[in-house]
Amino acid sequence: MRANASWRPARSRPWPVVALAALALCSWAPPGAAAGGGAAECAPEIAPDTDEGVNRLLTLVRETRVAGGGEAEVDRLLAEVACLTPVGAPRESESVPPADGVAVTPPEVYSIGEVDGRQRWLALTEWRWHDIPEHPMRGEQAVATWFDARVRPVLQVLHHSGATDAFPNVSREDAADVNGNGVGFLIDPERNAEDMNVALGSTALIFEAEGCTALTARGAFAHTWNDTGIDALSVTATGVGYEWTAPVDRALTVSGPTEVTVCP
Repeated sequence: MRANASWRPARSRPWPVVALAALALCSWAPPGAAAGGGAAECAPEIAPDTDEGVNRLLTLVRETRVAGGGEAEVDRLLAEVACLTPVGAPRESESVPPADGVAVTPPEVYSIGEVDGRQRWLALTEWRWHDIPEHPMRGEQAVATWFDARVRPVLQVLHHSGATDAFPNVSREDAADVNGNGVGFLIDPERNAEDMNVALGSTALIFEAEGCTALTARGAFAHTWNDTGIDALSVTATGVGYEWTAPVDRALTVSGPTEVTVCP
């Protein structure tokens, strides 16, 4: 199935959906993921509903803070060891204004076939700058796709390029964060007077459902300029948390929602 068809960049598409679908039908699995078989529910290493568990979690959080970890590291730690997801976390889009000149498509969700008896899905989010920002860009930019329900990620890919041949297409799989709620990438910007290496691009997340689930998907482009950047990000069910290096010279464009039901 296909959900929420939308515009494509006028320049050549970063990669065909067919190629990604073929890749997804391989039995590849990311490090730490179970190959084949069904997706297991999160099993906490530390029980958060006991005195001992709470004390262990507080100790880990304190150690993370002492080591210089921010909110993204704490969220990631609690998700990994105790299956905890922030509830009611503030949405960045409510406090950070949207970026002028960039459009982000609502994610398109495709059904792409079965592997070991389980359906695989592709969530494709695209962005395009209509105008090149005039200000210097010395800090990281970020792109993300997230779901309000948990899925099992299988493969994530980022493509980005300039609008001209000055910045050829780059393909990466090294996400800043990937988990059951989605994926996010950080990008070091490069630019000249007329173009930049993040002028357009796409992210793809191939995933399996943990059960027949109605989910809402959204995408975002986080833009920084001058000396502001992004040190880390954390993808959750309520959105993406960013560790901005400064509270100024930043913007966040969030796509509209895509609502779709996915099944194993």
